[in-house]
Amino acid sequence: MAEDVAAFNAFFQAAFGHAPFDYQRRLALSEKLYALVNVPTGAGKTAAVLGAWLWRRVRRPDSVGRRLVYCLPMRTLVEQTERVAQAALTRLTEHGIVGKDQFAVHVLMGGDVSDAWDMYPEREYMLIGTQDMLLSRALNRGYAMSRFRWPVHFGLLNNDCLWVFDEIQLMGDGLATSTQLAAFREHYTTFGAHHSLWMSATLARDWLKTIDFQGAVETLSALELSDADRATVNMVQRLHAVKYLAPAPQDCRMPDGLAAFVKASHTPGTQTLVVLNRVARARETFTALTRYYGVTPTRGRRAEATAVTPTETPALHLLHSRFRPHERQSWPQLLDTPYAEQGRIIVATQVIEAGVDLSSHLLITDLAPYASLVQRFGRCNRTGTLPDARIFWVDRPCNTRDEKLASQHTLDGKEQERIAAPYTWDALETARALLSALASAAPATLPPHHDPFQPSHVLRRRDVLDLFDTTPDLSGYDLDISRFVRGGTEHDVMVAWRELGGRGPQRTAPRPGRNELCPVSIGDVRSFLKGKDLAGKPRQAWMWHALDGAWQRLREDDLRPGLTLLLDTTAGGYDRQRGWDESSRQVVDVVPLETTADEALDDDPMTYRHYTQTLAAHSREARLAAEQLLQALSDLELDTWAPELLYATHHHDLGKAHPIFQCTLQGIDQMIPPQTPWLAKATTGGRHARPHFRHELASALALLQRGASDLTVYLAACHHGKVRLSIRALPGETKPDTPDMPYARGIWAGDTLPAADLGDGVIIPALALDLEPLLLGASPAGAPSWLDRMLTLRNRMGLFRLAYLECLIRAADVRASAYPQEIWHAS
Repeated sequence: MAEDVAAFNAFFQAAFGHAPFDYQRRLALSEKLYALVNVPTGAGKTAAVLGAWLWRRVRRPDSVGRRLVYCLPMRTLVEQTERVAQAALTRLTEHGIVGKDQFAVHVLMGGDVSDAWDMYPEREYMLIGTQDMLLSRALNRGYAMSRFRWPVHFGLLNNDCLWVFDEIQLMGDGLATSTQLAAFREHYTTFGAHHSLWMSATLARDWLKTIDFQGAVETLSALELSDADRATVNMVQRLHAVKYLAPAPQDCRMPDGLAAFVKASHTPGTQTLVVLNRVARARETFTALTRYYGVTPTRGRRAEATAVTPTETPALHLLHSRFRPHERQSWPQLLDTPYAEQGRIIVATQVIEAGVDLSSHLLITDLAPYASLVQRFGRCNRTGTLPDARIFWVDRPCNTRDEKLASQHTLDGKEQERIAAPYTWDALETARALLSALASAAPATLPPHHDPFQPSHVLRRRDVLDLFDTTPDLSGYDLDISRFVRGGTEHDVMVAWRELGGRGPQRTAPRPGRNELCPVSIGDVRSFLKGKDLAGKPRQAWMWHALDGAWQRLREDDLRPGLTLLLDTTAGGYDRQRGWDESSRQVVDVVPLETTADEALDDDPMTYRHYTQTLAAHSREARLAAEQLLQALSDLELDTWAPELLYATHHHDLGKAHPIFQCTLQGIDQMIPPQTPWLAKATTGGRHARPHFRHELASALALLQRGASDLTVYLAACHHGKVRLSIRALPGETKPDTPDMPYARGIWAGDTLPAADLGDGVIIPALALDLEPLLLGASPAGAPSWLDRMLTLRNRMGLFRLAYLECLIRAADVRASAYPQEIWHAS
C-alpha cells in the first residue's frame, strides 16, 4: 500500500504540478470506487476525478470504464475542465508516464457535432460535456447531431463508462435522469464497467432518491475531506478565507442602482465579480455600468467582444450563456489575463457560478438558493490570500420590466414567481433567512443546509425503452426528452446567422457549425420571430428536415428543444459584446463557415467516396475491421456474440447487389452489363430511381430468409442508423404497379436480389425478397413480424448491450470505408 501511495503521489504531481490531497489519493486508490464526492469549493474535485480515472486506467483498467464521461451543467465549466484535462495529459506524456496517443480528450457541448471519437470504441477517452449534450445522447436523442448517429452515442455512453456528474445542485431534473440511468444500466446490464459518481460542495444524499434508484442510495460510499486534508496549509487557508458578508443597498434591486453601487464599491487594481440570476438583468446592469463609466460600445460589422474603454476605467466584461462559441473562445484568456491598474469588473450569470477557477476581491450576487450562493461565494478570495475581501447579496433582484414590483412590499404568488425566476420564492426566502444571520462567507463558517429537491419529471423504464426506437413520425418529430435533460420551463434552441439575402438557404447549404450557434430559450425565439427584420419584413427562420434532406421554413408549432435554426443576418438579435439581445437592430456578424455533414434519410455518405471498390473487397475488409475491434475489446467478454457480429459485418452490404442500387452507383439507368462486378463504393453518386431506397433493408431481409439469427439480421439492418425497430413506407415512395403489393424503403415484394460475391469465397445465391415480416402481426405460418422479432431481441439482450453491438458494426463499416486496402479499377 505504501508503494501505491508513493507511486500515485508521483503520478499526480506529474499530472497537475502539485501533491494530491488525501481525499484525492483515496479516490484513486480505494478498492471500490466512491459514488459521492462532497468537498468544499476550491478543493480540487476536477483534478481528483481526472487523476483517479487516469491512474486506474493505467494501473487497474478493469476497475473503471475506458470512457470517462464528465458531465457538467454549464459550458464554462466544460471549457475549463477540458483545459485541465489536456494539460494533465500533456504533462504525463512529457514525463513518459502515458503514451502519446494512449488517451484523448473530446468535448461535447452546444452545437458541437464533431464525432471523431465515436468510431473508436476501443480508445480511452475523456468525454467532457454539458448535461444537455451528454444526457440527450445517453437517451438516444442527441442534441446537435445527425439523428442517424443517435444510437452510436447511446451505445457508447451507456457501456464501458465512468459517468461523473459535477455541481449536481445545478442540474435540475437532469439529476433525476442521471440516477435513473444508473439504475437502468444495473437492471439491463452493460458491456464493461459502468459506474456513476456525483459531486458537489453542497451534496445531499436524498437528492438522488428516485423511484428506481432509491434502494441503492443509502449504500453509496461518500468521500469527504479527512483530518489530514483539513490540516494542510493550503486547505486551511481556503477554508478560513476572509469573506465579509453583508446585504447590498435596496437600490441594487434594479439594474441602474446596482451599476451605481458596483462603480462606487470597486477598488482599482482588483477584480469585482457581479453574479446575477437572469441574462436580461445582467445585460441591463452591464449597459448601465458602461454608461456610468462613459464607455462607448463598439458597433457595426467589425465590432469586437469588448467596448472602447477609457484608460482610467476598469475593464468591463459581460459573460452569460447566450453567446456564440466564436465570442466565448476568448473568455478563458480573458479570465487568465492579469488586469491593469484600474482592475476589472465582470458582470455574469450562473455561467461562472460553480467550478470556474476565478477569484475576486469584491463579489456582489443576487439572492439565490443557498446551494448556489455557496458556489458563488467560492469565486471570492478563492485561495484565501486577500485580507479584506467582501461579498454583498441583493435581496429580491428585479429586471427593468419589474420596476413597479420593486417598490411593493407585498407580492402575490404570480409576482413572487416572476421575481424569483429561475428559482422558487421559497428557496430565496430560506436563503435570505440563512444569510441574515451571517457576517462571513468563509467555507468553514457556512452552516450546512440542503434545500429539498423534488424533480418535476422522472425518466421511467417505459420511457427509455420507447426511446430505443429512433424512427421519426411522418412529420420528422420525436419524443421530447427536454424534460428529462434539464427540466424547468425554459428550454433552448440553437440559433445561427448567415447572409441569406432574404431568400432563405439553398437546399445544399451546410448546417451551422459549432462556432456559429447561440443558445436561446424557446420563449425568446418565439417572441423574436413575431417582430420584423432591419428591412421591415417579418422575421423568418429555417430548420433542417432530415426526412427531406433540405432546409424548410420554420412554423411556430415546429419549435422544440435542441432544434437548430438559421436566421438571416438582417434579422438582428445578436451583438458581439452583449450576446443574444432581441432588441439589437444591427446586422449580425457572420462567423466563418465550418464544414459540416448534412444527412438525409436517403443519403449513404460512406458509399460515395474518392475511390471505387467492389462489394467483395469492402465486405471482406469490414469483417477484418470487426475482427480487429473484437481483439482490442477482448476484456469486455464479447465472445458469445462475436460470431453473429462478424457474420453480420461480412454480409451487411449484401443489399447493395440490388439492381436499383447498382444502377445508381454505376451511373446507368438500366441493368448492369454482364461480367461487371457489384460495387460497394464509387466516385459517382446520384438519387435512386426509387426514392427512400435502403440497401441495408434488402441485406436484412435476405439474411432473414436465409435463416440468420435475429441479432445478425438486426445488426445488418442498423449499420446506417436508418433501419432499426420500426419499418414503414414513407411519403414520396414509388409504388409498385401491382395493387396491394407490399413495399417499404424502396424495396418491393418479389424484388430479385442477384447472386453476390462477398469475398473470401462467400457467394450468396440470388433470391426474391419477401416483405411479409414487415407486416403487422405473425405470418399465416406463425412467423413473428419484424417488429416483434426486434422487440424480443431488445428485451433478451438488454437495450444497452444491443446498442453497443450496433456501435461495433458501424465502427467496422466506417473504418473499412475510410481506409480501403483494395481499390477497383475498371479495365
